[in-house]
Amino acid sequence: MSGAEDTSPNEPHPQWKPEYKRDHVYLHVIPRDRAKGALNISPFAIKLEFWLRINKIPFETIDSEQFSSKKQSPFILFNGEEIPDSNFIVEFLCKKFKKDPYPGLGPIERATSRAFLKMTEENMTWPIFVYRYVEHTDEYADYFFPTVPREQRLKILETLTDWVGKRAYGHGIGRHASADIQKIGCDDIQAISDYLADKNFIMGDTPSLVAYVPMKYPMRIYLFDKCPNIIRFLNRMRDNYWPEWPRLEESKTE
Repeated sequence: MSGAEDTSPNEPHPQWKPEYKRDHVYLHVIPRDRAKGALNISPFAIKLEFWLRINKIPFETIDSEQFSSKKQSPFILFNGEEIPDSNFIVEFLCKKFKKDPYPGLGPIERATSRAFLKMTEENMTWPIFVYRYVEHTDEYADYFFPTVPREQRLKILETLTDWVGKRAYGHGIGRHASADIQKIGCDDIQAISDYLADKNFIMGDTPSLVAYVPMKYPMRIYLFDKCPNIIRFLNRMRDNYWPEWPRLEESKTE
């Protein structure tokens, strides 16, 4: 699948449709029917949609086979312009809609928020990806591309195994034993749980960019066994901003 081509600022993006509205966000994500038991196979797509919902920014989610010009998903189209990368998208929309990504926080709290965000995105997602795409593809096939035959799913996952494995090795986390990789993820979860304590949200009483932590498998087991405050936090987020998504207690065994 090829990425979208760069276009002139004066020309609409090739995927921009005549019926699209101005000042409306069109969030392009990996097709949602590729996931079972989750809203999307990409945690970054879920994070970005959560942020749009929290900030009440008008948007529509578009299932798309295309990647951005940076070969990434998700990306948005806004007034004919492509904006890739979830964090750059948030920065762009904050300026357009006059939103604060860390509302009500001082410099130290903002720095702490950024550190947690980067820990989640740059470190904690890797144990999930390694488990899914490298070590347990046969198990993950039950949750991946549920609309296609299982044999085809396994072939698709086979192509991802080498790619994800090489990326994990280049990152550094893929050089460790499987148990050590999962311990890294569980230690990150514990750090979030310790910092969250009994607060409503990670950084006090207002949701910010540190809003959603996608967890599955060994890390999910650790979450339910050791960190009930994060379960309560995630359910508060879902109840307030994404009520059609089942609460965690309802999907614990999925």
